[in-house]
Amino acid sequence: MMKRILLLLCIVCACRNLAISQMVKPVRLSFVPNINGSRIALNQHYFSTELNDSISITKLKFYISNISLLNNDKVIYKNSGGVYLLNAEDSLNLQFDIPQNTSFNRIQFGLGIDSVTNTSGALDGALDPLMGMYWTWQSGYINFKMEGFVGNLEQEDKKFEYHIGGYSDKNNAYQLVDLTIQSLSENLQFQMPIDLIFKSIFSEKKYNIMSPSASAVSLSKKIVQSILVK
Repeated sequence: MMKRILLLLCIVCACRNLAISQMVKPVRLSFVPNINGSRIALNQHYFSTELNDSISITKLKFYISNISLLNNDKVIYKNSGGVYLLNAEDSLNLQFDIPQNTSFNRIQFGLGIDSVTNTSGALDGALDPLMGMYWTWQSGYINFKMEGFVGNLEQEDKKFEYHIGGYSDKNNAYQLVDLTIQSLSENLQFQMPIDLIFKSIFSEKKYNIMSPSASAVSLSKKIVQSILVK
């Protein structure tokens, strides 16, 4: 009798877990940095027709936060305060679950860390300063970090470092991405054309942004304006 009861309990638990798993579905976001339309890898040289020069990226990290899914103008999923740190050394993908019977045709998310989170005192998980994306309490978090070289030789004058951040007043570099989705897929791919984004700043030979500034805000806007969804 006891064995039958235990077997029945196992069956009930299995059915319950199956029912719960079927109530949600995963949404996957993949970010694809590219040059000339082709996906790139770290520490490789690529020739850019836009830049008329080669470029090698040695580091690429950025925050994605505050994801919302909408059906037309109605918000059907909101992950307020949710923060993901994506690192090209590991993965530029993230995943979260939404209710099974949910459809959406628009997505919003933040590139970086908003002012509320910057001043909340949260310093754990993806926001841990040990992640290498935190300046000080005054300057806050680095929203987007890219380092590398322009040209074939790793010359000091061709090295670039862009640490884009800042959260207060005119130096607020947090940007909202708002994109319409054409397909019904839950697997979304976001193209990031690196050579197009940085073309103007490379042409100015401005290879270094390391603190909150008007230049950081301007570059953060160019990044989000260049992101395309597939």
